[in-house]
Amino acid sequence: MRPKLAPFIAEIIARWASLEMVTSIILGHVLQTDAAPITAMLHAINSASARIDMMEAAGAAKLFDPELELFQAFMKIIRSAARKRNPIAHHIWGYTEELPEALLLIEPEAQLDVSVRAQNALRGFSTETHLVLQPDRDRVLVYREGDFIQITEEQKTISKSAFLLVLYLERASFHDQIYPQLCAEPLIDAALKSIRKSRQPRSRPQQPDPQTPNE
Repeated sequence: MRPKLAPFIAEIIARWASLEMVTSIILGHVLQTDAAPITAMLHAINSASARIDMMEAAGAAKLFDPELELFQAFMKIIRSAARKRNPIAHHIWGYTEELPEALLLIEPEAQLDVSVRAQNALRGFSTETHLVLQPDRDRVLVYREGDFIQITEEQKTISKSAFLLVLYLERASFHDQIYPQLCAEPLIDAALKSIRKSRQPRSRPQQPDPQTPNE
């Protein structure tokens, strides 16, 4: 019913799958291990939020500033992107003739309430027939083309930043050039400013100077 908008849903879900793959690569660099244990760890956790929590805990244990600070800023924007993607993947899509240029996203619980009210009406337990097929409007979001474009463009930016972060954590030959490039990205910049309000710096411990043997 909305052929112009429906493909955006598939694009957002597909781009998120790619982002999850890249964040797995980042976790591999943080833990300095190969793909098999990383994949097993992530597949054992169903919740996207719990996966992000695990990755943040790993980074906090293994990294030091400035790598840790950039990693935490990246995880902050990944968490925000997940909050936008998850309803798109798991909530109920619908439409209304009142908004021909939009799609509706309905909370599953709200749709279940509609089903329960419909069953009650059919059984004669309710006289509110005019409300039977109408979900609570406060639990319905309206998505237009601009909303979808904003999400996909943000995903593209995060994906680019993710690949740069991988190179940064690998300490590539142009390592020093990557840091200002990442910090100049508005999403990363905003995340850095936000986390700096509450985080404590974590400097790399200094290695003790080798002692001169006694003559």
